[in-house]
Amino acid sequence: MSPRVGPSGPLSRERIVAAAIELADESGLDSVTMRRVAERLGTGAMSLYRHVSDKDELVGAMVERVTADFAYPDRDGLDWRGCMHALAERDRASFHAHPWMLAATATVTPPFGAASLAAMEWALDVLEDAGISPAHAARAIMTINHYVQGSVRVSLGDALSEASTDPGQVWRSRLRDVDLSAFPRLSTLVARPGPAADRDWFADGLDLILDGLQHHTRG
Repeated sequence: MSPRVGPSGPLSRERIVAAAIELADESGLDSVTMRRVAERLGTGAMSLYRHVSDKDELVGAMVERVTADFAYPDRDGLDWRGCMHALAERDRASFHAHPWMLAATATVTPPFGAASLAAMEWALDVLEDAGISPAHAARAIMTINHYVQGSVRVSLGDALSEASTDPGQVWRSRLRDVDLSAFPRLSTLVARPGPAADRDWFADGLDLILDGLQHHTRG
């Protein structure tokens, strides 16, 4: 029997993962089933089990592929804060390119693959060189990860918003016509001039986290 599957060549783990990612990009993570991936590849679902044991392994492989595609840059010319900004921007880009990653990274369980472990090692190495203890480094990386995912959820959850849209400006505009007389502090805040339209809100928020890390470490 020929090993070829359709016009695209022999079935392989790489092709299965690529097809699953395409399916998730189009219809979300829930759409990824062994049957639907097999249909996309023009084969039977049972043939996939020669390369991946189950859906959990497949989702883990999908996360690994995307993580490797968005690997962190060379550290040359970047201080530790610049590296943390690079980390956050790369992770943010991966979630915007593949929104299903938000759900997938919350469900993938150890063992992690080489790409995920390399990403963790990269961040820990950066903070160690900056004199930050492993405990503080781990907490900082987790906090940054939560900040990135929360920011992406906000932008993806707003049909009128884009990744570059300042959520603070959107929030102000939504409250502008609301009666806030019973909420004086909130009313004062909304009435004040907002931040500059061209500010990088994502970087500003990240700097608050990094300021706290720097202050806490020196203290």
